[in-house]
Amino acid sequence: MAADGLVPGDLAVDVGGGPGHHAAVWAGDGLRAVVVDPGREMNRIAAARPGVQVVRARGEAIPLRTGLARLVLFHLSIHYGDWRLSLAEAARVLARGGVCRVWTLGPDHHELSLLARWFPSVAAIDRVRFPDPSDLAVELARYGTVSSGSEAEIKERRVGEWIAAVRAGFVSTLQMVDRGEIDRGLAAFCAAHPDPAERVSYELRWTWIAARV
Repeated sequence: MAADGLVPGDLAVDVGGGPGHHAAVWAGDGLRAVVVDPGREMNRIAAARPGVQVVRARGEAIPLRTGLARLVLFHLSIHYGDWRLSLAEAARVLARGGVCRVWTLGPDHHELSLLARWFPSVAAIDRVRFPDPSDLAVELARYGTVSSGSEAEIKERRVGEWIAAVRAGFVSTLQMVDRGEIDRGLAAFCAAHPDPAERVSYELRWTWIAARV
């Protein structure tokens, strides 16, 4: 928050913010926190968080006044819909000196992710779904001064939990994978990790791009 120059009372908008995790932290820090998300159930969960306001909408048409926000965040959500329109909308609602910040996954993640190891079509699907971070940087440069960076995050789950999450489609890309491939990948994973209580760790290779307008 400090890195983006925010102070209590500033408006911060999480586009595609789902259940409002980030917005809840902002509200706790004294910001005016808004979640913009098209999902009814996500809206319901986010609205129950103290201090969080919810708007049911998509990133391509953010129903906020021009020049109102100090921060617009896309955290693993820029690949939903038309990302160029979403960035244009973010720039529109930002006040002068405000920041649009995008956290996404790039080719370095898609090719080496745990999911891609066991379900080979995942990498190809995500290469199409996710805009290349360099393209995001070029587009954001139309609106302001761009900075970028990367960060690795280590996740850990028990084998049984990961299997259940895959079967539930815990990331949307899995819902686009053929069911036979899912079954084959899980069978191979279980053969390699037969103990459901074993902990497996995997890495998320985040890329962030920001523009101060």
